[in-house]
Amino acid sequence: EPESLPPISGGSHISFSPDGERIMDVVGHKTLWVSPLNGGQPEKVFEFTDPAVRIDYPYWSPDGNWVLFDRFSPKGGDIWMLEGF
Repeated sequence: EPESLPPISGGSHISFSPDGERIMDVVGHKTLWVSPLNGGQPEKVFEFTDPAVRIDYPYWSPDGNWVLFDRFSPKGGDIWMLEGF
């Protein structure tokens, strides 16, 4: 039977933290959010303001200290890394 999780920021491409306590998701293909699964407030961790750029597919490192994500722009795509989680 499926189980409902606490509300998150409402994005897509979710990624669970290795400790299972947080979810990262992408809102509007522009902003990365982290939401605690205990029901706490979501936190915005990164945002591109350029409307031509989009974020997809965040991936949490096995130790939970960094996140990779795809960045797509009209010039092509590349992979970005954020540290400090």
